[in-house]
Amino acid sequence: MSGFWNTLFSAGQFIPHGHCYLWKSSLVWLHLTSDSLIALAYYSIPLSILYLVKKRRDLPFNWIFLLFCAFIVACGTTHLMDVWTLWHPTYWLSGVIKAGTAGVSLLTAVELIPIVPKALALPSPAQLEQANQQLQNEIAERVKVEEQLKQYQSQLEQRVAERTAELEASKESLRELFEREQQAKAEIQLYTERLTLALEAAKMGSWDWDLQKNEVFWSPYHEQMFGYEPGTSQRTYANWKNRVHPEDLERVEATIQESIATGQDYNCEYRLLLPNGELRWVNGFGRVNYDGEGHPIGMIGMVIDITHSKLAQEALRQSEETARQQLAEIEAIYATAPIGLCILDTDYNYVRVNESLAQINGIPVEAHLGHTVREILPELGEFQEPIFKQVVQSGEPVFNVEVHGVTPAQPDVERDWIVNYYPLKKADQQVIGISITAQEITERKLAEKELKKRAEELIRLNTTLAHTMTLLKTRNQELDQFAYVVSHDLKAPLRAIAQLSEWIEEDLGEQLPPDNREQLNLLRRRVYRLEGLVNGLLEYSRVGRTEVLIETVVVEDLLREVIDSLAPEASFRINIDSDMPTLKTKKILLNQVFSNLISNGIKHHDRPDGQMRISVEERPDMYEFAVTDDGPGILPQYHQKIFQIFQTLKSRDEQENTGIGLSIVKKIIEGEGGTIWIESQEQQGTTFRFTWPKS
Repeated sequence: MSGFWNTLFSAGQFIPHGHCYLWKSSLVWLHLTSDSLIALAYYSIPLSILYLVKKRRDLPFNWIFLLFCAFIVACGTTHLMDVWTLWHPTYWLSGVIKAGTAGVSLLTAVELIPIVPKALALPSPAQLEQANQQLQNEIAERVKVEEQLKQYQSQLEQRVAERTAELEASKESLRELFEREQQAKAEIQLYTERLTLALEAAKMGSWDWDLQKNEVFWSPYHEQMFGYEPGTSQRTYANWKNRVHPEDLERVEATIQESIATGQDYNCEYRLLLPNGELRWVNGFGRVNYDGEGHPIGMIGMVIDITHSKLAQEALRQSEETARQQLAEIEAIYATAPIGLCILDTDYNYVRVNESLAQINGIPVEAHLGHTVREILPELGEFQEPIFKQVVQSGEPVFNVEVHGVTPAQPDVERDWIVNYYPLKKADQQVIGISITAQEITERKLAEKELKKRAEELIRLNTTLAHTMTLLKTRNQELDQFAYVVSHDLKAPLRAIAQLSEWIEEDLGEQLPPDNREQLNLLRRRVYRLEGLVNGLLEYSRVGRTEVLIETVVVEDLLREVIDSLAPEASFRINIDSDMPTLKTKKILLNQVFSNLISNGIKHHDRPDGQMRISVEERPDMYEFAVTDDGPGILPQYHQKIFQIFQTLKSRDEQENTGIGLSIVKKIIEGEGGTIWIESQEQQGTTFRFTWPKS
């Protein structure tokens, strides 16, 4: 074990990495500074990520951010080791750290792959907003109905007052009403149920429960109904559970689990106990969604606040006398209700039908009375008879049944309704009939089908896009790895060849003939040229494939930095126009463009006392920059050739040049949405013009 640690921290017979740089101070400092700054950046980035994860605990997949932190810290450590090995060749330690970095990187990449489809499957804010808008429209319609009902009730109360005065004035009328009391008693319960329906609140909330992630999305009115401040659409199962009345919780959870297990629609009434002590009644309805293999993946549904309905039922039970007096007014409400209403006896014959239901069926009101539902609507009657039987036998209502079919009104059009079934009972709780409400939802069902179709298409497109992006990322990683390997495997032998040629020259000293010395110099120049080609190819391959920071750039200051770094001869003059702009752009890329163009003008000038001018003209969406020199110029037939990679106008033995610089410039400018062209004639100087976006 001690041998392992000795090997790990031992330099052995290795030489420091600085030898690869020939201990050139400028090159050593360049790598030292770059690796140090990269390490500093890598260590600072995880702090920001950890702060984000800590503040946003509701973020999905927040553990992947922690993996990214570990990956970034490991990368920063490898760069610190690159600084250390400049002087201390502990390459075993460096390799172990890189192996650790590789492990963390591979783990992060593997864990990221299954997350991408799940992230793409999350509903977008636009989709939720559209669904919420549809719900708000329905709520507005229900509020309108409720306002109409309130108006009817106000009229009802006024009429009751008038009738009461009349009854007080006429004892004879009162005695007649008293004698009819027993006859009307059976009808009172019928009208009580109609009044319950008329007073029932029309507001409702929606929810979407992802069973796999255990995430729940609520509409704003759902949050308000449950006593939460609207604004956080993503909720948890615990948020729901904390509001359900403890006496109802076990029953409701059992109903939900039965729905998930059997696939039947979930339908349950229960109470809410809010933090301020307020008690609310709600009616929940939901439906289970399944994947292609039949496994439940989620539930969607609605919740309706029926507190007012419950209170109204209690009030109506306590005021039978008032209900009897309002008999005529209730009759009017029943006749003019905007939804279909009917009453069946225990043999399922129509006893009463309102005009709305008659219009839905396409048959006059009188034609319904005395006939069964099956006789009027054969297919719909056959479907609903089991429900009628259930209501009569159990004495319990059945809510929100979706009915699909056709009616004589439109025999060629398939339609959908939401139907509720209420048992009508006598005082001894004996069921004497069924009250039915029917609301048409054909347009909504068609919209839901179309929305589902569009959602499925979007999911398919997102899946294809995710696969393409993953493949593209893999190809880019392979290209980066290939470039790194080629660079390392080519540049290391090249440096060794150059070093060996110098050692041979030093060892032979004066014994080396001038011809051989010149050949060694030529060998080194060819090696440096090949190294320049490798570096140029790497730089060309990276253009457009790496993200570059957008900064505020003062172009005049940028140009002076470029000129200072190029250090031209004192006799070579470079003039910068005073109207250079300030813009938000990718500073590194603009620096690279100007550096290549200016150095190209200096390098290919035929005099040491040349002149160069850098100017700019403003366009609507672009700036047009020009770099003009008074050099030997370029013949027109070469204007396009110079932008091709590896193309030069002079022999490489005559002038060292890789032929990559201008091709990189063209690739950068076109990648940013601009263009570049040349204006030149032989012995008349050269002007390179290019456009660059303002933002």
